[in-house]
Amino acid sequence: MMKALKMGLFGLAMGALGAVAFPAHEAEAQVIAQPLCCSSCNPRYQRCITNAGGDINTLLICTMQRQECESTCKRTC
Repeated sequence: MMKALKMGLFGLAMGALGAVAFPAHEAEAQVIAQPLCCSSCNPRYQRCITNAGGDINTLLICTMQRQECESTCKRTC
């Protein structure tokens, strides 16, 4: 009986922690991920390519980041 009570209280505590911690983390992520101006996509891509040093995995990441930038950027700045 005591073990079940302890497990129930532990579950309640974890649920409360999740309700408080995760929304704050999500809000922080949304603040950081604000769209950039589209004019910054190509210079960021060029810097990434330059710093890749020929590593194929890094070059693929650069390309994916550029595609993401171009699909989410603000065209009006």
